[in-house]
Amino acid sequence: MGMDDGGWLVMEDARVAAASTRPLPVMGGALRLHELRRSLSRLGWRLALLNLSLLLLAAAAGSVVEAMNLLPPGSAGWLLLCSAAMVLFFSLLCLLLRLTVGREVLAALSAAEASLRHADAESRRRACLVELSSHLQQAQSPAELARQLLSGLARSLPVHQGLCCYWDEGSQSLNAVARYGADGADEAQVLVRQPELAPLLLEVARSRRSITLANPGPGYLLISSGLGDAEPAELLIHPIEHLGRLFGVLELASLQPLGDAAGLLIQEITPVFAMCLDILQRAERSETLLKQTRVAEAVRQTDPGPGGRAA
Repeated sequence: MGMDDGGWLVMEDARVAAASTRPLPVMGGALRLHELRRSLSRLGWRLALLNLSLLLLAAAAGSVVEAMNLLPPGSAGWLLLCSAAMVLFFSLLCLLLRLTVGREVLAALSAAEASLRHADAESRRRACLVELSSHLQQAQSPAELARQLLSGLARSLPVHQGLCCYWDEGSQSLNAVARYGADGADEAQVLVRQPELAPLLLEVARSRRSITLANPGPGYLLISSGLGDAEPAELLIHPIEHLGRLFGVLELASLQPLGDAAGLLIQEITPVFAMCLDILQRAERSETLLKQTRVAEAVRQTDPGPGGRAA
């Protein structure tokens, strides 16, 4: 390989690698990553071949000059030494170029891989949202709806304990309707066994602001399992509201931090849950009114009334 061709190829690979350091789009990111790695690998090999070619050319030139006696005696050694120094200098420049480009390429690779990981996490989150929404729409009662929410979140997130409470507007209180992984005979027993948890749930319901506690301690909650009780690493309490109306409160506890993706999934699924709950509650009220109307009609038909007889 000649010096001009080798130098041109090295600079071309450096240009391609440097141009590829721009932010990569999510689509086609894997292909661009592969191209980056190949460009960096070719750049390293061509630098090594170019240095070897220069060294061989310098040695050949020194031998030819010495054989033809074109220089005074003893000058060939100095010429060979100068050529070797030039080759070493050029090698250092090439190494510096490779390190500079390599650092930029590695930074681009890290950014691209982070972008791909984010896109993958976003894709999984949206898939979980679609699956969970489908399960919620199949619920036949408010209690079943709450159980579907907790079980779906436990499949998608590192949730080890959960509690869902519905808000009673008349009494301004919360009623526990479903639990996941919590100790106690029923949902209400969870609040009895953890008395510090109920005021926190009421605070979130009245303020309508979510609360996240890192390492809350055993006073608020203990996660029970076959191996015993453990303190949660994170406790999340989130209000369930839609269009200005409060429907309930969701409490989740985990042995590890839930992360921002979990908070985003909960923010997106709670309006869907609230709409499904509103539909089920309206259906229950309609069914209750229909039953009351039927009972009143049956009583009216069987009551003879003053001065009358039963039909």
